[in-house]
Amino acid sequence: MRTVAMLTTSLPHDGDPSAGAFVREMAIALARRGVRVKLLGSVPRGRVALPAEGVRIASVEDVDGGVFAGGGAPERLRLGEGRARPRVWARAARTTASLASLAARHSREVDGWVSHFALPSALIAGSVRGSRPHLAIVHGTDGWLLERLPAPLRRAVFASATRWRFTWDGMLPAAAGVRLARPPEVAPMGYWPAEARDVARDVVLSVGRLVPVKRLDRALSALAALKAQGRRLPWVVLGDGPERARLEAMASAHGLDARFEGAVDAATRDAWLRRARVFLHTAGRVAGGRGEGAPVALMEAMGAGAAVVATASGAVGWMVGEAGRVLDGEASAAEIAEAVRAAWEEHPTGSSSARERATPWRWEAQAEGIERALWG
Repeated sequence: MRTVAMLTTSLPHDGDPSAGAFVREMAIALARRGVRVKLLGSVPRGRVALPAEGVRIASVEDVDGGVFAGGGAPERLRLGEGRARPRVWARAARTTASLASLAARHSREVDGWVSHFALPSALIAGSVRGSRPHLAIVHGTDGWLLERLPAPLRRAVFASATRWRFTWDGMLPAAAGVRLARPPEVAPMGYWPAEARDVARDVVLSVGRLVPVKRLDRALSALAALKAQGRRLPWVVLGDGPERARLEAMASAHGLDARFEGAVDAATRDAWLRRARVFLHTAGRVAGGRGEGAPVALMEAMGAGAAVVATASGAVGWMVGEAGRVLDGEASAAEIAEAVRAAWEEHPTGSSSARERATPWRWEAQAEGIERALWG
């Protein structure tokens, strides 16, 4: 039986069960295939990493309240905004050093490495892997960062792994001009489907970190426009982050039927997914050009049969395809409102085409691809 170490910057913990949840789910999926998994990462000070079925977990503290958890490093470090935050960068450096020490302590006991987020996890795993295979997975912001690194540093990052996987093809330019043993793979993360139950689909649902790149103020404005037309649809938001207070105040000012549930565990998330008639995803570009990647919440909603209304950003258009409504990345509130209205009226029991579209991304299939990339 082979052993893999999976390294990430943020683990789900008792204060936020959704932080890095897709990494934990990948670890569980590999364990179910008979792979021994060590999940290595950080949690905010005073927090405890959540257990995972069949997975051994070791963590370090993300110092001073957490740089990588919660709202996330891109916002705390103000990436792309031209406003350095030396103290936050210093904390990030200390957490990175702790992760490197953790990886070194476990390096002799594993047969391969999987790292999430090229900066810093791929570099850390690459420094301790020796001759063992290392699959580095690039998500959203780290792909954006890789593309902007000076060429010598970018080559050094790519030299740290034996295989590379990007969650969507829009990040492939980051590998341009770099010699790789094999072309990088392109595949989104996976999801566990919510157990089907006969419940009423009676809410519009949005899921994600409450940070600027998710642009949930656009979803809010669209629902306010519907309310002005006499259509007061219930809106549920799952997730937490620095934008929450502002969004809650806006929803209250508009008199919306809105519930902000904060970070929730998988069971609560699935309960809301089963009730979602429309999944509303309005992410887009922010300062510096950062945008959406391949959002796991979107495939989870599609897998649960929710009708999707989304604005084009990152891999969203490709993921949804013809199974939902994808609007221009800068669609107006009125355009989003009309798409939500149509989807709400057309799909009272959900969308079978969305469910079918998401089926190939279930973790059962995705984990096989991860194992093949390491040792195939």
